[in-house]
Amino acid sequence: MNKLILILSLIFCGISINAQDDNKIAGIRKEYITKELALTSSEVDAFFPVYNEYIHKKRETRRSLRSEKTSLDNSVDKIIDIEQDLIDLQREYLEKFRKILPEKKIVQLLEAEKKFKTMMVQRLKD
Repeated sequence: MNKLILILSLIFCGISINAQDDNKIAGIRKEYITKELALTSSEVDAFFPVYNEYIHKKRETRRSLRSEKTSLDNSVDKIIDIEQDLIDLQREYLEKFRKILPEKKIVQLLEAEKKFKTMMVQRLKD
């Protein structure tokens, strides 16, 4: 049960867990995305360092957002600013991804990320 809570937190809230579990999930995610997007070895080599950087920055921004939402001194303007930061981060990395992958694979990536989350939740239920 605790592992379920940890995995769900990682997937949905971006809470980091110990490095071993985090690396295991990253490996599963890499394998899944590689297969779903049918990435070539050169695409894998170019894409995943950038993608992992994106995941890390997105996780940190979500932590800030969650912290702001639970703060006693929370500010609606600050929450909106952080949500805008998430959108800006997506736009920034979309441009980086376009230098590596064709547009079709980027669209597939968005869908693959959703499917990956669903798959991980389903695995935990089984």
